[in-house]
Amino acid sequence: MVSTDRAMVSEAAIRRIDAWLHQHAPRARAVLRPPASEPDLAAAQEAVGRPLPPDLRAWWLYADGAHFGLNADGGSLIPPGFVPYSIAEALKSRRVWMDVARQVARQIAPVGQWDAFISSENNHPAGKRCETWLPAWLPVATNQGGGNLFVDLRGGPMYGCVMAFYRDTGALAEPEWADMAAMLYDIADRLAENEAQLDNAGRIFWR
Repeated sequence: MVSTDRAMVSEAAIRRIDAWLHQHAPRARAVLRPPASEPDLAAAQEAVGRPLPPDLRAWWLYADGAHFGLNADGGSLIPPGFVPYSIAEALKSRRVWMDVARQVARQIAPVGQWDAFISSENNHPAGKRCETWLPAWLPVATNQGGGNLFVDLRGGPMYGCVMAFYRDTGALAEPEWADMAAMLYDIADRLAENEAQLDNAGRIFWR
């Protein structure tokens, strides 16, 4: 999918998601943050050192993630149980995972050998599995329990794919979605098909 198509699909899906939230889950809509700013987007791009996919930009220009906390709990907008990150939280999470990788590296391999491994893995095509966090991965959502969804910004045909990373296993599964546009389109469809459930407080959860 070319860049303009990815942006258009994302924007159309976001309109459907937003309309559903306003109608059916105003609490979940209310916890979404205001749109990200261009300086925020530039900071994310600078941190990763790679261009942000247009569909990811479209998402963060709609909402800069969601508020967290007991008084700002709208449930899990992203199936099966993820809450979208703000850019600031995404960059913080990325720093944490990279620090964890460095700490583990000190215990299992010489620094030079580990750096060479990370460099090699970071130059593989997007979508290739890896047990440790890579610099070209940018988090977009959390399950608030040691799991993240991230956009893989390595090169290749799967550039921008969305994968899951878990604290105990890394990213060992196939990509969850081909890109953010596909993820947003899938969410919009599943909301329209009544796959999402609402609890008594109006929070979203998925079967």
